Amino acid sequence: MTMLSQPFEVIHEIGVTELVGKDEQVDQNDYSGSVSIDLPGAQPVSGEILAFTFFSTEEGSGAVQEPSGKLLIFDADPAVASGDTALALAEHLTILGIVEVSASDWHSDANGATQYIYNQPVAFHALKTLYAAWFHEDATSLNSAAGDDEKLRFNAWLRRDS
Repeated sequence: MTMLSQPFEVIHEIGVTELVGKDEQVDQNDYSGSVSIDLPGAQPVSGEILAFTFFSTEEGSGAVQEPSGKLLIFDADPAVASGDTALALAEHLTILGIVEVSASDWHSDANGATQYIYNQPVAFHALKTLYAAWFHEDATSLNSAAGDDEKLRFNAWLRRDS
């Protein structure tokens, strides 16, 4: 029996990544700050993000939110800050994919909310780092009141092709 040799693990988890932290106010039609996601391996890798899990929590006196919006995946840092209302033209040209997050698809209780998305894959060319930012479409702002400590985070699983 011949064993196939595989030079690297194919499926990788990026790890829970914070999009909106406590005290970072993000209103309707605002962006969160951009975050970097280091890809596995010492060399640039290509592949496809296969699935996303979003987490919404409240660690203060507010309520757990079930926000609607978009996760934007970039191949270069858009250098966007929480509360920005627009991307520069050059930043739009670095968007690799957009993941739609619907307010109606959250599973939630008093301690948090979770949404799993597996049908919106995002392919990427050979890179060492991906970047992400949240575009908030909900009329209810994140962290708009004193005592709000709302956080929005996500995790993702990618298939490495090279």
